[in-house]
Amino acid sequence: MKFSVIIPLRKIGDYLRESIPHYENQTFKDFEIIIVSEADETEKFPNTRIIKVGQVPPSEKRNIGVQNAKGEIIAFIDDDAFPDRDWLKTAVNDFKDKNIVAVGGPSIIPPNATFFQRVSNKVYELSSGKTGMRYGQENRQEIDDWPTCNFFVRKKDFQKVKCFDSQYWGGEDTQLCYSLLNLGKKMIYNPNLIIYHHPRKTLKQHLKQTYFWGMWRGFFMKMHKQSRHLVFFIPGLFVLGLLAGFFLSFFSIVLKNIYLAVLAVYAIYLLITGIRTRSVKLFLPVIFTTFLTQISYGLGFWKGILSGKEGPIKKTLNPAEKMAIKK
Repeated sequence: MKFSVIIPLRKIGDYLRESIPHYENQTFKDFEIIIVSEADETEKFPNTRIIKVGQVPPSEKRNIGVQNAKGEIIAFIDDDAFPDRDWLKTAVNDFKDKNIVAVGGPSIIPPNATFFQRVSNKVYELSSGKTGMRYGQENRQEIDDWPTCNFFVRKKDFQKVKCFDSQYWGGEDTQLCYSLLNLGKKMIYNPNLIIYHHPRKTLKQHLKQTYFWGMWRGFFMKMHKQSRHLVFFIPGLFVLGLLAGFFLSFFSIVLKNIYLAVLAVYAIYLLITGIRTRSVKLFLPVIFTTFLTQISYGLGFWKGILSGKEGPIKKTLNPAEKMAIKK
């Protein structure tokens, strides 16, 4: 069983250089690395091919990587992440089951993360059981959606569902997962399929990322019933209630008291979230960032809900990728 590790990027940077030794130290050796870059690269790495593609979206980079892959199993990972030494060895055992179409694993905080990166990671980890499992090690289970920062799929099945749809810029991971599940096979979360992924470096970047996710989740809720989990509605309903309650409280003392009572319950929730960090240093930063994260996600959610059939956005929110989606 051979793996093709696909890494899309704008240009080779320090994070990728940091990750290379972790690929060299893999306990399973039958694999290749395919770096799909926008830039002319001069650096060379062992067992690695570099493909220049120019300025195209990440989804198209991944599609091009798969087109050039020799492996039976495709392993998607981001350039700002590096794998555990048993990453590929763990995946081998999963794909012995022919009923498994894809496998995802957790993205653990790297040991050299900054303080805010630890805050960002902890906010996501404590957000909910469904999304928090991406940032910690939960029990092995079936899943219906997973990001491609740590995602394995059989090449033949990936091609059977016609690869990533780059029309959905930011939602292509979800679209791919739903298409794969239509093949009638299982998608698995394996807590031992570990990578170490650097979170966003600043609060602004963190909130932009969350807003982006919220937009696409809201959009896909209109298209796919698999996305209609209660947990995804909560931030959007929270934002709506926060605004509506504020204005309605001016017209009725009863509504004002209800509004204040709900805010008190929410404050207790934030305190419990802070306690769950089990850290004095993280306590207040996680509370503050959790509040802003839920506002950001909720606003993005409503933008996605109210967007047209082509999706909530025509370009990436990453300022380094100033390009529009090709129709």
